[in-house]
Amino acid sequence: MAEDDTDREDEYEAEREAEIEEELERVDQESSQAEGDDDLGTQNAPREDAEDLEDLEENPEETEESTADE
Repeated sequence: MAEDDTDREDEYEAEREAEIEEELERVDQESSQAEGDDDLGTQNAPREDAEDLEDLEENPEETEESTADE
């Protein structure tokens, strides 16, 4: 019976060590993925309306007139 108890303890300890190792690998992968992405916080959307925005900034009177007509 004592042998069964030590086998259980050994098995439990081996499972625990495997879980810890898996968790450390997962955390390491997540951190390396985050470190590799330098584009965080940048705008990745297309800037199709950039010319329109520049026109509006240059001629604010035109926008006031067009909204007044509505």
